[in-house]
Amino acid sequence: MEYNEENENFKLLGCLHIKHATFACGLIGIIATLSVFAFGIAVFPWKLYEQIVNITAMAAFACFLVGGVGVHVLVLYGLHTTRFRFMAPSVLYQAFLMVLNGITSLIAVGELASENVLSPRDRQMAHIVLCTCPPIFVCQAVMITVVLRSRYYIQCKRRYIRNGLPPPVREVIHLSAANKVGSIDISETREVSPTLMPTTA
Repeated sequence: MEYNEENENFKLLGCLHIKHATFACGLIGIIATLSVFAFGIAVFPWKLYEQIVNITAMAAFACFLVGGVGVHVLVLYGLHTTRFRFMAPSVLYQAFLMVLNGITSLIAVGELASENVLSPRDRQMAHIVLCTCPPIFVCQAVMITVVLRSRYYIQCKRRYIRNGLPPPVREVIHLSAANKVGSIDISETREVSPTLMPTTA
């Protein structure tokens, strides 16, 4: 497909350009990761568990923070430098979270549908999970779609730039050096060859 910045394939819902949507998704992802991390640290009942459990929970929160912020920063960096390979970690990360949200939602449904008597707190947590996980699942699906389309946009743009620019400088220098060497060899052979030819008296 011929590259055109105003192509409809590079627009989301026919109005928003995919690069702007990707930039918004990257910023929203970073803000959402920081918000969830702060909310988890504030809500987690640290006093109810032993120190080893608290250390494990803190390590999990830290991995979530580093991973979440990292993949979204890579999306913004890949968009800025037009390198589509930096988009792949975000797709894998969002897909992994979608699987976790699906499993968590199924567990909550199973707890509510079971015949076991649940405590009010467990029942409340199950309802919270069912109210929050499906919207988050949809948002992650939208982000994956946007990143994949942005990856395609960057591929087309890089192909257009590569085909429209002259050869790299190193190739030109290499060819000129080869030509110089060839001309030197030719001149040397032309100068030496008459001396080697037999003379006629």
